[in-house]
Amino acid sequence: MNQQVVSSNDLKEQIAANFGSAASQYHKHANLQKEVAKRLIASLKPWRDILPKGPIIELGCGTGFVTQRLAELYPNREIEVTDLSHQMVQYCREQLGDRGNLSFRVKDAEDTPAGNPKYALTISGFTAQWFKNPAQVLGKWLEATKPGGLLLVSFPGSESFPEWKQKCKELGLPYTGNELPDVEEMVVKMSLGPAQVDYYEDTVTQRFTSAEAFFRKFKTIGTATQKKGRSLSPKELSLLIDHWNESANGDITVSYHLVFLAVKRDFDSE
Repeated sequence: MNQQVVSSNDLKEQIAANFGSAASQYHKHANLQKEVAKRLIASLKPWRDILPKGPIIELGCGTGFVTQRLAELYPNREIEVTDLSHQMVQYCREQLGDRGNLSFRVKDAEDTPAGNPKYALTISGFTAQWFKNPAQVLGKWLEATKPGGLLLVSFPGSESFPEWKQKCKELGLPYTGNELPDVEEMVVKMSLGPAQVDYYEDTVTQRFTSAEAFFRKFKTIGTATQKKGRSLSPKELSLLIDHWNESANGDITVSYHLVFLAVKRDFDSE
């Protein structure tokens, strides 16, 4: 296994570059992310007419899976569409076309705002797992959300990829997937403030023709950046792939732990 120290700035540059270079492939092949976006917006619909006045901000727009549905749900409300990747922002803008209520800008979601709460809704689909401290960052965004407003996010949880972890364990190899948010820790931390926290968990299983196809998917859609700079050596990776393929008989299943988190900021938190 190779391990190197990656600075925070270098890591963010890698994340932005990998997503940016894969923007068109992401839009075509990120089927799980597209389905999760659909479900995230469905969970928003009961809130449609009861949000306070004010703009909406989307963190990590990607190619627009959430943005498209958000714009349809709120055609007359100001929506700030942001992403760490310039190419993703541009791709999203091109997908949605010119709409008077949408503004697009490159923004690091970990650069949280200060001052009076501004947003009626802060929404983020499948982005929080890239934050260094997801609960802390989302807590700051909750503070930027108006009393009566909503913070709504989805992310892959820490129980994702049990099959991958098991194959590594069988071979005595380290599991080198990125650490993902722990839902219980997230809920506890988000519940400490003046807020009402609801969450929903689900498991979705995807099938691949081979272990190579599973790992290739990460690179194809730009999600291959390793946050801690850890990786298996080529020999170790080949060993893992061969073992997984042989034990699965051509039917590789991978489970994703999906988390949907809705945090309403209380009115008495002003």
